[in-house]
Amino acid sequence: MPTSEHKSSIEELLGALLRDQGIHEGHWALNIEFSATGASVKPQDNPARTLPGLIVSVNSATLLRADSAAAGALDAAVVNPRKASTSAKPVRSRKSVSTTLQ
Repeated sequence: MPTSEHKSSIEELLGALLRDQGIHEGHWALNIEFSATGASVKPQDNPARTLPGLIVSVNSATLLRADSAAAGALDAAVVNPRKASTSAKPVRSRKSVSTTLQ
């Protein structure tokens, strides 16, 4: 059982998904797919009683490309900018070493 808690906002979760998927451009939103099922449930405070209830489960989370004006959309270039490409280090030539004994 975990001894600590790590809570993330929807924006933090969206940013983490963009970084995980290597997405660096465009505006993106998060779509969560739910399922709901009716059920008979017994309340904890009165287990002898049965009440109608609702069970909701999360099926999936999908990244969707969005308009920049869409509510909740994040700019991937801001939350996951491309790393600046570093120029290649110059190759140093090695001094020739004589293999004969002198």
